[in-house]
Amino acid sequence: MEITTASSQAHSNLSKYSLLVVGTPTYGGPGQAVVRYIDRVGDLHGINTTIIAVGGGSPERSADAINQQVRASNGTVVKSLAQSSMSTLIGVVPSGGAGSQADVARQAGAQIPP
Repeated sequence: MEITTASSQAHSNLSKYSLLVVGTPTYGGPGQAVVRYIDRVGDLHGINTTIIAVGGGSPERSADAINQQVRASNGTVVKSLAQSSMSTLIGVVPSGGAGSQADVARQAGAQIPP
């Protein structure tokens, strides 16, 4: 496992990886560094990809935009999660559910296929 940012120094050859987890903040859309990174990687060669979008506004729209970009780049989206910074993780904790951000992250991670 390797954790990196979507900077220009991040690896663009992902051939040795079996899973790509893309986390993006939402600022009325997905973070532009993430969008540029996926563009720079180019062909994802079918790599399984999980998308996590977090922020205000509509993180679902940001997750959908990254989902479309990953598919257009020949990636396989295995899970797409969205979390409003004002609520719980959509699709993980029932609306009004309790739990710390760490608990929510653990629950989200448990839903990512091996």
